[in-house]
Amino acid sequence: MGIIRSQSIRTSIITFVGFGIGGLTTILAAKFVDPEVVGLTRFFISIALIVAALSNLGSISMLNKFYPWYRDLLPANRRDIFGIVLILCGIGFLLCTAGFFLFEDLIIRKFGTKSAYVVDYYFYLIPFSLFYLLFFIFENFSYNQYKSVYPILLKEVGLRVEQLVLYVLFFFGALALPHFVLSYSLVYLVIFGFLFVYLYRQGDLVFSFSISNVTRRLARRMITFNATLYIGAVIAVVSQNIDNLSISSRDGLSLGFVFEFATYISTLILLPQRNIVAIAIPVLSANWKNRDVSAIGNIYRRSSNSMLTYAVLLFGLIWLNVDNAFDILQLDDIFDAGKPVIFFMGLKSVMDMSFGVSSQITGTSNHWRFEFYSNLLAGAIAIPFNIWFNKLFGIQGNAIANLLSAFIFGLVRFSFLYFRFKLQPFSLRTLYIVLLGLACYWVAQLIGIANPWLSLILRTAVFGGLFGGAVIAFRLSDDVSEAFDKFIKSRLKP
Repeated sequence: MGIIRSQSIRTSIITFVGFGIGGLTTILAAKFVDPEVVGLTRFFISIALIVAALSNLGSISMLNKFYPWYRDLLPANRRDIFGIVLILCGIGFLLCTAGFFLFEDLIIRKFGTKSAYVVDYYFYLIPFSLFYLLFFIFENFSYNQYKSVYPILLKEVGLRVEQLVLYVLFFFGALALPHFVLSYSLVYLVIFGFLFVYLYRQGDLVFSFSISNVTRRLARRMITFNATLYIGAVIAVVSQNIDNLSISSRDGLSLGFVFEFATYISTLILLPQRNIVAIAIPVLSANWKNRDVSAIGNIYRRSSNSMLTYAVLLFGLIWLNVDNAFDILQLDDIFDAGKPVIFFMGLKSVMDMSFGVSSQITGTSNHWRFEFYSNLLAGAIAIPFNIWFNKLFGIQGNAIANLLSAFIFGLVRFSFLYFRFKLQPFSLRTLYIVLLGLACYWVAQLIGIANPWLSLILRTAVFGGLFGGAVIAFRLSDDVSEAFDKFIKSRLKP
């Protein structure tokens, strides 16, 4: 956990800054920009995620799984795995581009009535998806060089600064809608350019397109790995974005943005997860290569414990203050439909955090076929549930569907790791953290003050002080305690 903890501290700070900028952007967009326009940008992201999953042909998972062998056995200038990734992604994106033209009529039928902007700016999805894919490729390559801080800085801060600037320019009339959408389609090009230059200056853009002996030795395993995981990975991405697509198609881009706005609030709970996952993947891959199951179990337990502690703290603060926040922001009445979404998606985030890095453990192990079957299961649950529940309950139904599918998905992963490797992340401290959160929430919600600002401040102080103080006092989280002890010692230095 040393590499993970040291880098996650820096990346967590970056992520908090980025989330603050993103939160400001989202709030300004909710108050001053047509929800249809903001919903269109969220639709762009959902499509780009699916296109990236289709285009990489499983090569990104292959890179994360097998790069430790290339790092150990070959000098940098003979490592051909990244060259293979670039070739496969290029072929995949050309096929996806053909798909954009092939399915144009279907998109018009599905979105033309409720989401006209999707039809109007349909082909802007191609450059947006391309530059997202390029950043995604080089981001993962950077992670495998144990350099996660800069790409996270670009993704969490740089990208959100771009988005904020574009919304401000659009609001003040400096950009007409067509120019705004065109500019938005190029935001990933900017951060990809910065990442490319960074890797070049660091001397890391050294690889080969010539097939190496390592590739010849691992070829059968790599092909099997790709063929098995690819379909599952695509289904997983589709299942993760089916909520936005189903809402945009059935209810329109405006409610699509309301759902995304509520989801964004609950996403605050998941902030440390992205950083820990990015840093943990190469460490877990190396531990599996060395067959160090004990080290993997330690990462599993500590990641679950620290992530759950953070998740309970944030979910408590969010749900305590959701009404106060909406009163302060004075948003349009359409956003009230998002309050139940915040609750159910918040619970989902807490549950996801409690399972730690279970997905990355299975994905980097020799039992990666399980990743295929579990992703198939996730898709088989999430996709029909989202479509069905949306018809029954509207956007609240999508949130419930996501919570149910995430619970089943997490339980299946937990069971596999427990029965196959005797690995499990929970202890009595897990129960104590949850009970402590409930108790602190009950105390804080007793504060009933009409002024939303004063109520928010007091509830936050009471819940945060009680929960954080108890976690530190009873040492319920090793990572939190170690970080606190380190902070105290640094303050006591003469």
